[in-house]
Amino acid sequence: MLWLRLLIAALCVLAYLRSPIDLIPEPIPGLGVLDDVLVLVGFLWWARAQLRHARPRPAPPKPTATNEVWNPYAVLGIPANASAKEITHAYREQMKRYHPDRVADLGEELQQLAHQKTVEIQRAYAELSRA
Repeated sequence: MLWLRLLIAALCVLAYLRSPIDLIPEPIPGLGVLDDVLVLVGFLWWARAQLRHARPRPAPPKPTATNEVWNPYAVLGIPANASAKEITHAYREQMKRYHPDRVADLGEELQQLAHQKTVEIQRAYAELSRA
């Protein structure tokens, strides 16, 4: 849905840029691209904001009790009888969610939590892929 909105908006901007009609009449000849630049910059700003807000935010990891046994299946969110393909898929989905680059613009505390979760996900995948 987001990509469709961006595509439609981009087509509208391209149609405007190709049309001879200007929103801002230029009193000085040679400044005919002023409104085109403003429309293009406005579209790029809007598209960047749309993409930034559409990005899923990672949920903070749930605290685990220290007396619990570490379960790699629970870390990846898969059943104990999962196939190798399901393990790989779950690993990739979890890494997409908690990768440090995805939370680079969030606060320091959430970045540290995402780093811890990433390490935990990698450990779980390494353990399950060996088995």
